[in-house]
Amino acid sequence: MQNCGPRPRLATAALALLLAAACSDSPTAAVPEPGPPVTPPVTPPAAAGEFFNGAYLGDAESTPERIAGAIRDFASLSGKQPALVKTFHPLSCDFSAAGWCGQVLREVARTGSTNYVALDLRWPGAPSTGLLDALNAGQADAHFTRIARELAGVPGTVLLEPGWEMNGDWNDYRWQGVANGRDGSAPAKYAQAWRRMVGIFRAQGAANVRWVFNPNAGNPLTWRATGASHWNWYANYYPGDAYVDYVGMHGFNAPRVFNAPWASFDVLFDGDGADRMLSDLIARFPGKPVIIGEFASDEGSGDAKAEWIRAAFRRLRSHAAVAGAVWFNMTKETTWRVDSSSSALAAYREVLADPGVKTAFAPAPAAGANRLAMR
Repeated sequence: MQNCGPRPRLATAALALLLAAACSDSPTAAVPEPGPPVTPPVTPPAAAGEFFNGAYLGDAESTPERIAGAIRDFASLSGKQPALVKTFHPLSCDFSAAGWCGQVLREVARTGSTNYVALDLRWPGAPSTGLLDALNAGQADAHFTRIARELAGVPGTVLLEPGWEMNGDWNDYRWQGVANGRDGSAPAKYAQAWRRMVGIFRAQGAANVRWVFNPNAGNPLTWRATGASHWNWYANYYPGDAYVDYVGMHGFNAPRVFNAPWASFDVLFDGDGADRMLSDLIARFPGKPVIIGEFASDEGSGDAKAEWIRAAFRRLRSHAAVAGAVWFNMTKETTWRVDSSSSALAAYREVLADPGVKTAFAPAPAAGANRLAMR
């Protein structure tokens, strides 16, 4: 099967409260200088904006033959069709109309959902070490050029999340900072590689692509509010406003899997152990809508998961800057699915009944130079 699928998440005692899991001549934007820690989060007024719910439907369902039916089934189960449907693909994928991956994306588009593509930055023959140096040396440029042309032919908007969880430390993700030198130089290399990739896509006319920057919640090397004082701080990887359309993060509540305390949505995404990331994202990048690229919860005692879902969506809908979130609807390390219990499913259907939760995605204006390409 040609999709790379999501990765397993590794658990250690240090996880404590949470764990998730351009062409060289193109203009570049500077990585932002470290800023002061954000103030503790406060509850904002209720948001009135639209919210685009999304889902990852699992490895087995993310095939050309099954994805459309899986989307229909999820719509029936949850009460609404997902506006965003996430799938995982390696650089070797063929996204043309004849290619396996291209067929997956076209089937998603035919249902009316918008494609959200997680792009694995490894390729056959990629180096086992120094991947970011290889990317910046142009070793993947041919892949990026081909994929840009192919994605330009996919109907509708394509959200593209390359090299997710770049601040993590797991699963042979060779684009992660820890795999490219723990001397603090890796985040700048990652940002440079991102800008190179965006420049290639723009040169190929892929104006339907929107770029999603999604680190892991918090700092997986500290699991506390170290902020800009640590080289692995998420914002050190940021490529610049001209190269990013959406910002967000990944996070999972899984005490039974990760041997960690039960973590509410607020603790998982905005607590001290999460480096107060949600509040920091909103304050630091005020022009960027937020999309939570992956989230889910394990079951707890009683109706704990149902209450977790309700509280999560109350928080998501309380931030006008939050444009959407993608539920990881798969049984993997545990049963992340929204129907892991009848009470969890009832809660999920309840929150999706909010009329502000939309079934058709409306993309934000493209960032930076890509706006010129769309005129």
